Amino acid sequence: MKILIWGFQVNPEIHSSVIDLIARLKNSDHAVCILDSFAEAIELKNNIEHIKKDAVPDNIDLILSIGGDGTLLSAAQSVMKRPIPILGVNLGSLGFLTGLERDWRSNIEDILAGHYTVEERMVLNCRKMNMAGVEETFWGLNDIVIERGEHFDMMVMKVQVNGQYLNTYSADGLVISTPTGSTAYNLASGGPILDPGLDAIIITPISPHTLSVRPIVLPAEARIEISLTKQNQKGRVYIDGKVWRPISSEDRLRIRTSSYRIKLVTIPGLTFYDKLREKFHWGRRSSL
Repeated sequence: MKILIWGFQVNPEIHSSVIDLIARLKNSDHAVCILDSFAEAIELKNNIEHIKKDAVPDNIDLILSIGGDGTLLSAAQSVMKRPIPILGVNLGSLGFLTGLERDWRSNIEDILAGHYTVEERMVLNCRKMNMAGVEETFWGLNDIVIERGEHFDMMVMKVQVNGQYLNTYSADGLVISTPTGSTAYNLASGGPILDPGLDAIIITPISPHTLSVRPIVLPAEARIEISLTKQNQKGRVYIDGKVWRPISSEDRLRIRTSSYRIKLVTIPGLTFYDKLREKFHWGRRSSL
């Protein structure tokens, strides 16, 4: 099996984990390569193959993402169009998308022996078009977020679903989320948690001007179009918090479910509901 080690952050824990991980992989006769910028950041001395972020080869069997959810999302952006499984090792903070925690050494041998499951996660397709016909396409595992950016005026955003008018939102922005992303910015903005096994799209306003405006869950087949209706309005659209583009009242955003799927590696017996209880401390009494 050929394994790509992926990461960005550097601290003593991550450095020692990567060195240990490389040694274990080599001892198990696996081919190992590493993201070139990550190898440079941790000053890796091992003589292993370096891979560029935008040139991940098709012969990679597994990506080991070392860090938190943000690191895993960056890996997903690089392999969005290819079915390469990603296993996250949480050495960050929350780690809701990762399959292994800081005690990863107790599970890594089972993973290398093929004792794991793969979950396919829904992806959003976002097309940004302007009046001149110029178009860009992006894909997001977690969410597409429209925000004010550097501008402080409230945004006014017209939303249509399947060609039918839904609402004109006056708010700081909108979060268009997948079930996988429902525990991220969507949740922080008051949106619902969805089981990642569902196929659905959530629209959640960010600090809406009218309190009665609430999030809405749409079927995965929904075709969403968003436009900024206030003259000369400007903002930004963010894809998974990793890529962003400026938007204005001359642009249209069309969002739908993509045909692509991201494959996340999970440990057998660890469920989504286990993570909800653990990460959000459900059922625990606070001690004052």
